[in-house]
Amino acid sequence: MPKDGRLLNRTLDPTTPNAKPRRVPSEAAPEFAINTHRAVAVLALLSALLQSVIFAPISVWPVAFVCMVPWLILTARTTQAPRVYFYSYMLGLVSFLINMRWMYAATGWGYLGLSLYQAAYFPLVACPVRHAVRRSAVGGLAVVFPLIWTGSEMLRAVVITGFPWFYLAHSQYSVLTMIQISDLVGAYGVSFVVAAVNGAIADVILVRLRARSGSDGMPARSARFSVGFAIVLVAATVIYGQVQLHRGTTTEGPKVAVIQGDYLVSVDGPDVNDLDKMRTYFSMLEEAAKEKPDLLLLPETPWFMYLNPEARDFFQISRDSFARFQRYATGGNAYVVVGSASLVKTPYDLRATEWRYNSAMVFGPDGSEPGRYDKIHLVYFGEVVPFRFGRLRFVYHWLNRIMPFSGADLGFEYSLTSGNEFRRFTMEPASQPGRSYRFGVPICYEDVMPYVSREFVSGGSNEKRVDFMLNISNDGWYGHGSQQPQHLAICVFRAVENRVGIARAVTTGVSAFIEPSGRVHDRVRGNPSNSWPGESGYAISRISVDSRYSMYSRYGDWFAWGCALVWLLLYIDYWVARARAVAAE
Repeated sequence: MPKDGRLLNRTLDPTTPNAKPRRVPSEAAPEFAINTHRAVAVLALLSALLQSVIFAPISVWPVAFVCMVPWLILTARTTQAPRVYFYSYMLGLVSFLINMRWMYAATGWGYLGLSLYQAAYFPLVACPVRHAVRRSAVGGLAVVFPLIWTGSEMLRAVVITGFPWFYLAHSQYSVLTMIQISDLVGAYGVSFVVAAVNGAIADVILVRLRARSGSDGMPARSARFSVGFAIVLVAATVIYGQVQLHRGTTTEGPKVAVIQGDYLVSVDGPDVNDLDKMRTYFSMLEEAAKEKPDLLLLPETPWFMYLNPEARDFFQISRDSFARFQRYATGGNAYVVVGSASLVKTPYDLRATEWRYNSAMVFGPDGSEPGRYDKIHLVYFGEVVPFRFGRLRFVYHWLNRIMPFSGADLGFEYSLTSGNEFRRFTMEPASQPGRSYRFGVPICYEDVMPYVSREFVSGGSNEKRVDFMLNISNDGWYGHGSQQPQHLAICVFRAVENRVGIARAVTTGVSAFIEPSGRVHDRVRGNPSNSWPGESGYAISRISVDSRYSMYSRYGDWFAWGCALVWLLLYIDYWVARARAVAAE
């Protein structure tokens, strides 16, 4: 292996008679090279710091178009690959530790563990990017990088149940023109465009650096192609966005009241008891009901109660809560949607003596038994411990014992059970006689998972199956910080992807309405002079209904999976090149 680390192949020089075998590079060697730890570390740190200002609540969205450039330069032009992968990992780790610091309030070990895991995607992206741009037969970073980066975001959404947070797209949630393409290819399409601009800028800088170093590197026309590709991509995105924003496809739906309390929650228990919470929420419910909304929306489990018939008689607070919700629904000729726990005794089931669920209950004005949706996408360790059943149950027992929720009762199984149906509900609002609407209720982080909202809207059918969605959540686990606005920003993409209006009721915030275009309005502010999150109050507005049935709702993540396939093919090409280089030595 040569000292400069290039991969070589053996060939013949056709211009020389009786030519002897000679070795030529199978990868283009870097004409401009980065050799020192200091230079690599500075570039990695610069990218990490830039990424720390693009997400909510800071939301300096233009920086997203340059935040990856220092990392791309070090990836493409650092001479030693191990340095690239080490500093790429450190970049990812620092970035996640900064942007996800809100998780520390809920779980310090979870915060560290998830950051360590998520950071691994950076070197996994750096390897094929480095390989692709160093091969003479492959195009520039404006094409290669967005394909690989978007594929990595897709995998982050599905591996280990997925954590699709901190996508490049999320930095653009308030730029409505940019995010309209989400109804074609999901939020991944917006990430692709932002990554392409980063790649084009990196290509231009690299060409300039090579020219200054006097080396014959990538010609200027290749950089011009990269810039042209990015400009066309952005222009097409803007044009499509403007066209979609001026479509007259939305109408006013039912009048909805979203109610928000401000109660921080911890593993050690709430600072406010459930009776006090109940009184406060019912007080706000009483005030909101005076404005005669068609639907009253409360957060995910605003206080602990069972509202399903199999369990609500166990506790007085559950019986009282159920009765009052029924009165508000029947007396106000309205629907009441609220989160609660559900419990079903199963004495004859060999796996467990009871099943517990995280549920959304829908009370109707006819006074009948409320409808119920059980959350399907449960959060690992927060709602369910993995390996609960099957051959690895011994691992589950060990994990369950060390979880803080187990407390002194090491045999307590706090794991919830997943629901089995993306249930949709129907309402006939009193303010719009003769109209009927269908809706789904994704619970908590289900609005973060793209597939959940799509299942509610599409469900594999050829028609749109809901008119709007209601998201209920409890974000009080994370203090008053950046998690709440970040959660809102991600939910915006579910509205655009599926062209549905969304009303959100979230403990500790941010409760608001989202139009099918992604515009956020009527955010709950108990005291307008205060900043959010950390407010109690309610907001009332009509939820928007859009007649469009989007391409994304129909076909899902075909684009992102295609990018992930390209990522895989580049990895295969990388290993083939390495194998050939070793064989040639």
